[in-house]
Amino acid sequence: MADNSIAGTAGDVLSLCRALRDAIGLLGLNRSEEADLLGHIALAERAATAAPVDQADVEVQVRALRYLLVEVADGPISAFMADDAARIIGDGIGRLFS
Repeated sequence: MADNSIAGTAGDVLSLCRALRDAIGLLGLNRSEEADLLGHIALAERAATAAPVDQADVEVQVRALRYLLVEVADGPISAFMADDAARIIGDGIGRLFS
């Protein structure tokens, strides 16, 4: 049985992943943290493109991305990306607009 608690769609997740890849240099991460983020991006993309999509797996992966954006990243756009992840998850726990 799929968990329907995630508010965003697979397209939202893929859009966030593309934005994170495009802006990785603006997130204030060191090389190790960037590698960790890229690994989680790949897992989130895989979860969002699975057939059928397992909403619980997508939520776990987006939560991992949000954790890194809230707790590790400190670049100029990290707060906006964290808020986007929070919007996708649907619980409102981001950095700016929570």
